[in-house]
Amino acid sequence: MDKLTCRRALEALRAGVPNRDVVRLLAPLQPEIETRFRALLDDTTNGWAEQQQAPGLLLGGGFGSGKSHQLEYFRHLALESNFVCSSIVLSKETPLYDLNKVYRSCVESAVAPGKNGPAMVEITSTYDTNRAPHYVDLFQWVHKEPDLDPRFAATLLLFERQGGQDEDLRERIIEEWTGYPMKVSDLRAALRAVGEGATYKVGTPMRGQIIRRFEFLSRFFRSAGYSGWVVLLDETEMVSRYSLRQRGLAYAHLAQLGGQARGTTIPGLACVFTITDDYAGQVIYGKDDIKKVPARLGGEFGNDALAAQAQTGMRMIERAIDLKAPSADYIFVTYQQVHDLYRTAYDWSPPDLSDRKEYALTTRMRQYVRSWINSWDLRRLYDYDANTVTDSVAISYDEDADLQVESSEDDEGIINRL
Repeated sequence: MDKLTCRRALEALRAGVPNRDVVRLLAPLQPEIETRFRALLDDTTNGWAEQQQAPGLLLGGGFGSGKSHQLEYFRHLALESNFVCSSIVLSKETPLYDLNKVYRSCVESAVAPGKNGPAMVEITSTYDTNRAPHYVDLFQWVHKEPDLDPRFAATLLLFERQGGQDEDLRERIIEEWTGYPMKVSDLRAALRAVGEGATYKVGTPMRGQIIRRFEFLSRFFRSAGYSGWVVLLDETEMVSRYSLRQRGLAYAHLAQLGGQARGTTIPGLACVFTITDDYAGQVIYGKDDIKKVPARLGGEFGNDALAAQAQTGMRMIERAIDLKAPSADYIFVTYQQVHDLYRTAYDWSPPDLSDRKEYALTTRMRQYVRSWINSWDLRRLYDYDANTVTDSVAISYDEDADLQVESSEDDEGIINRL
């Protein structure tokens, strides 16, 4: 390990935000969860044969329990397994009730194995329709799939005919596939330029096609030779801050992306979510979402199918995989690893702190790690012997009007289409 790598890892540990150096040097020590994720990758690869989507995973844990660390580790496993991978944090900018925003964020954050830049730019810049292993399958799908927006077929044809020659057109096609549609007049003009003006009846983007965008891109990545698309979504507990109607939509979208919603299948897509471990008790039952959401979606809006999908999403949360509290052995191994990191990073031998804090089930891994690093910093820089005191972080599940902004498409319109 070189000093720079160790320092990058320490800075990430200080901030509580794991990066690639952290997961490379401090891999999570919960092999049963890694086994389930590897099985998800295998099932996703095998699912292409039957055009099926493997059920995704949902990890539950308290603040500082290592959920983000686990996702970052999954990202590296996915890339090593030849999957394109996207990582996003659900937030005001990417609310789960608005899949258009989530989709755009997923595409923009996507990275491909062995590539440094954004996946869409890297893949399309070298994509050869004559050599892509599954291009014919993709071409046939966009042209034969019922009820699919013809813009998918039209832009794919343009990508084949002109994408490698017309740089401006290629960029506009990438923007279209990223979720920023081309002007209808520009799309029609491009089709006329290749003699296909009458072939595709394109107009403004069809409503209700957001799930098909995920499916198209998953199939596109496969056509380029990748195993599929892994999407990692952190902080799903943000859903609790939405309005009741928006929570219902978010639960339904959780089930759809997670491959567990009846009537929705996205081959090649593998999703993993994280959520706080007390969400079900505090929100699904504490706010009575288990009854209110189906009544709102199925009763008030008359969409029983969407209400059923929302119920499936809530059941997924109830069955979340719990991240175990760190064991005494886990703490000891991690302490030795962080101690070695610090010694290498600063060429300085940190004092032994292993007996400073008694092992406790309620102490989060993040608290242990940051207390070690802070103590060593103060000793190294100021020769000060510190005793770190920690306090628990209270997570609010109250609705927040600032997070309940209007969707990119009207909520009622979404509800009536699904």
